[in-house]
Amino acid sequence: MGNWVVNHWFSVLFLAVWFGLNVFLFVDAFLKYEKADKYYYTRKILGSTLACARASALCLNFNSMLILLPVCRNLLSFLRGTCSFCSRTLRKQLDHNLTFHKLVAYMICLHTAIHIIAHLFNFDCYSRSRQATDGSLASILSGLSHDEKKGGSWLNPIHPHITPTVYIFTVTFDMVLSSVNSNLFLFLLVKK
Repeated sequence: MGNWVVNHWFSVLFLAVWFGLNVFLFVDAFLKYEKADKYYYTRKILGSTLACARASALCLNFNSMLILLPVCRNLLSFLRGTCSFCSRTLRKQLDHNLTFHKLVAYMICLHTAIHIIAHLFNFDCYSRSRQATDGSLASILSGLSHDEKKGGSWLNPIHPHITPTVYIFTVTFDMVLSSVNSNLFLFLLVKK
């Protein structure tokens, strides 16, 4: 075990930093949307699902930025050969580029699932607040309009006469299918 730590310390450190950045980005964005005053009324309608959707979206953006770096041949060749600061330890870790590429792909799949599930709960919360007649703050906020002539809501995009439930489920189903197809393609690409 001691030899393994000596031989792979840089990989463990790099993966710990990458995982730590993912956790930090998720928690930071979650707390930002969960505590910020400008999202107070949206939180009254959606609850914590707003923060979950936005935090997972930030992690998706971060990992989508990273996924191609481990397979850029020119960058890897540059780091291996022409850089004088590239030590033997770093060169050895560059050989594990496909493993990191796969880990990033798995993290993208995880955050995609979290993002989709949070949006499904968002649709449910929007629909429930629009249909509520109990006088709760969420139902009152869903009925607020910035222009009484148009009848558009500031906070709730679901309108009883404009957006029927079938349309919402169709859009949601299409969003889920397109995400599953792209992630399945990514998964199959990673498997090769």
